Amino acid sequence: MSAQSTRFSWNGTWRGLSLSGCPMIFAIIISTQAFAQTDALPLWNDTATKRAIVEFVTKASTEGGADFVPMDDRIAAFDMDGTLTPEHPMPIAVIPVLADIKANVAKNPSLGARPAVAALLRGDLKTVVALGEDGQADIIAAATDGKTTEEVAANVRPMLEKAISEKFGVPYTKTTYKPMRELIELLKKSGFTVYICSGSPVLFTREISEEMFGIPPEHVMGTWLETKLGERDGRTVLVYTGKIGHLNDKEGKPVTLNLAIGKRPVFVGGNEGGRGDIAMMRWSRDRDGPSFQILINHDDAEREFAYSESDSYSLDAAKQFGFHVVSMTDDWKEIVGK
Repeated sequence: MSAQSTRFSWNGTWRGLSLSGCPMIFAIIISTQAFAQTDALPLWNDTATKRAIVEFVTKASTEGGADFVPMDDRIAAFDMDGTLTPEHPMPIAVIPVLADIKANVAKNPSLGARPAVAALLRGDLKTVVALGEDGQADIIAAATDGKTTEEVAANVRPMLEKAISEKFGVPYTKTTYKPMRELIELLKKSGFTVYICSGSPVLFTREISEEMFGIPPEHVMGTWLETKLGERDGRTVLVYTGKIGHLNDKEGKPVTLNLAIGKRPVFVGGNEGGRGDIAMMRWSRDRDGPSFQILINHDDAEREFAYSESDSYSLDAAKQFGFHVVSMTDDWKEIVGK
């Protein structure tokens, strides 16, 4: 509609548009202006990406508009590693388990035959990273073999609080991407229920999700490891078997989301670098009704890390399917705070 055709006339109409449709237009405009005035995303630069996010969230939460999403359907899902916190030089889930792997491999040598575990034991972190979340899951499984769920959970947070990130100079529990934490809070305030759908083991992610991202453990999905019921000292316990039950990566993520929620998420965030998030982003995009997807591009070597897929699979998918690419360099004022 042209500027001429929508000019207000004092005879009580917009030219070419009945006044009866104006209250909703006013509501959307006022809501968008309110977001702008309060700046719900102050750590985001004023770019097209930020404006698109604010506009979508405003429309999705403005009742009566064409893009309104009922609160029951207002679901957001985020990957964790590389989307909410750095995944280089290694995924955060690997940090708490390094001390346990050698002891477990000594008891069960077959665990050491897994490529990622063998690479880790010889100090070959480049290979560990190259093996991606498959390798990460193998490492976690090797570290938890024979331990109870309580024993593993109790070890996660103390290890991360003691371990200091060499890149950022803070404990790993403080390495949240601050702009993404802002985005999560904006979505929650706008009536979205926010979940994590990560390739990292759910046993790990649940222990740090509330502190790092403001997402409760019951809203966390991830790779799960097989357990079996046992008994120790007259008390029933769940014991890890050292085997992966479900690897929550790539095509496995929509399966997990459907099993846990039963609905396609409206808003999805993933990252470029491992091809792991495109499936759930497409599954969100293909829902009936409005949706929004962001893909974090790791293009800031100075403030974070710069890396990409050799075939540009995820970035090409973003172009093909209309995902919004978030440039760390251009879109974020700050990445990880001190």
